[in-house]
Amino acid sequence: MNVRKKLVLAVLAAAVFTIGAAGTGLAGEPQRHVVGENEIQARIDQQIGQADADRQAIQMMLQREDVRQIAGAAGLDLERASAAATVLSGPALEDLAAQAREVSADLAGGSSTVVLSGTAIIIILLILILVLS
Repeated sequence: MNVRKKLVLAVLAAAVFTIGAAGTGLAGEPQRHVVGENEIQARIDQQIGQADADRQAIQMMLQREDVRQIAGAAGLDLERASAAATVLSGPALEDLAAQAREVSADLAGGSSTVVLSGTAIIIILLILILVLS
């Protein structure tokens, strides 16, 4: 072999050895993830807690006496709406919970907003009933 071929073979052998040695060193190390398991679990727990809080906000609105009167006058079944609220999830749950909180705040604020709140209550109840159907 000529000198040039020997030099190329030596460089290739050195590269293969270096890559092999580096690979074995990395294989023994534990993998590092961008997000740790504790962070993932904390996020899951946070989402579950938020979903529970959202369901509770809807249930609290459904238990109000003024909401019961409005629903009764509209002929809506609150038991069915309450059952539907327990199975909601995702964006539908978040949206209805935000509306339920707004309705509860409006009703607590006084009678000047009862007409708007009554309409919102009927919409929320209808959506809940339709989700369960």
